[in-house]
Amino acid sequence: MSSKDAIIADLQKLVEKQAKQIAELTRQLDQIKIQLAKANKNSSNSSKSPSSDITGSGKKKSKGKPGRPKKRAIGGQPGRDRKLREPLPPERVNETIEYEIDSKEVERLSLIPTDQFDTIQQIELPDCPVIITEHRFRLYESLDGYVYYPDVPEVQNQPIFGPRLLATIGWMKSCAHSSYTTIEQYFDDVLSVPVSRGYLSKLCTGIVSDSLSDAYEETKAAIPQQSQLGSDETSFKNNGKKNWVWCISSVILTVFHIATSRSRAVLEELVGEEFKGYLNFDYFSANCSFAWNYDIKAQYCWAHLIRDMRFLLKLPDKQTRVWAEQLLDRSRRLFSPLAQPWQDVKNRF
Repeated sequence: MSSKDAIIADLQKLVEKQAKQIAELTRQLDQIKIQLAKANKNSSNSSKSPSSDITGSGKKKSKGKPGRPKKRAIGGQPGRDRKLREPLPPERVNETIEYEIDSKEVERLSLIPTDQFDTIQQIELPDCPVIITEHRFRLYESLDGYVYYPDVPEVQNQPIFGPRLLATIGWMKSCAHSSYTTIEQYFDDVLSVPVSRGYLSKLCTGIVSDSLSDAYEETKAAIPQQSQLGSDETSFKNNGKKNWVWCISSVILTVFHIATSRSRAVLEELVGEEFKGYLNFDYFSANCSFAWNYDIKAQYCWAHLIRDMRFLLKLPDKQTRVWAEQLLDRSRRLFSPLAQPWQDVKNRF
């Protein structure tokens, strides 16, 4: 073999070696791009919750026109119907005070009194906003030294707070999302009634919760009879153990259910295998399994689908990105007739 042929052979081996290196590096680069795309998942391109997003230190750049934004005028906005506060009904009024013009002024101005009144209602808390009833049990002593007292179970076996105050505690804890510390402070500062957080917790997890059990079971039993339902779940930790809060809602009801599982069994318990309506949820595996196994009329969340399309746009494969962009374009066109009326309303202002 001539020296020229030897050089060509060496160069061919070098080219083949470099080609293998380039192919391997390209493969590794594609893997890195996929890993980077997965690492950059957020609530806009995946099913992750907004609270999991990592926010940057800098401010978001505004996409609007430069200059100071126009502030809304004080008061009711254009197109808004005026709403006046309705007075409370007569049965809620505790005291009525009537005012009349002095009789001399009436005579001087030749005024004629009517049976109509212009009314102003002032609402105030009483000096003591709670009613305290003290139950006293006379003690009796027997000849052999034993002490006896009247047996009144309807008083002795009840909490120190009455039904209305218990309902107030339940409302503050659930609807107002108040902590036990806040409720304790409210009772001390406003009602002048000292109470411990431990006792408040005992009431809420005991007698208040038990009072709602019948209504909860009745609402839960009505779930399978609804024509359309929405389902979602979120996780939380209780004493270090992971649990899930499931929310099942319809037009007339909303049920929150705490479960130790995120499996299909929860939907089988709450919605039931014989459900005949439409069920809206995301395409989490438990939801899909429930729909497939019981022939449920499922409507999957379109927002989750759009997030996945956006995620595909970040992948290195060009064909995948083109396909994802086509899906997004069709999604925009699909919902454009629904968005147009709202856009027309926005353009008026």
